[in-house]
Amino acid sequence: MTGALITVVINTVAFYLISEMVPGFDVKSKKTAFLMALSYSFLAALAWLVALPISLTLAFVFAILAFIPLVGPLLSGAGLVITTFGLLFGISFGLLMLIDRVMDDFNMRSKTVAVIASVMLGVLGVLMRVIIG
Repeated sequence: MTGALITVVINTVAFYLISEMVPGFDVKSKKTAFLMALSYSFLAALAWLVALPISLTLAFVFAILAFIPLVGPLLSGAGLVITTFGLLFGISFGLLMLIDRVMDDFNMRSKTVAVIASVMLGVLGVLMRVIIG
């Protein structure tokens, strides 16, 4: 339960910071940032439950590829990194687009803003977790 609260707080701060740094990512108030973080965290948890079987299947395939001499470890390592980034970025992008359509007090001007915000959300989330410990 504590982990979920920390995630919501981190996402709230991240959404607020992104709204200050990225033109076109408009969050009307801190309350809106909190509601966004709450809905984003809940939906992300559900999305990861759906993505977990895909991720595990691909991890198994990449583990088998790792046994190919010389290029196997490179292929499997790159594949895992690309898969993980793709899932993180794809889920984040999709959730931001969904939340943009549902919430009236949140607005993104374009899909480019959503791409920038998804990358920043990931980076800020990692940085804040490193700082918090």
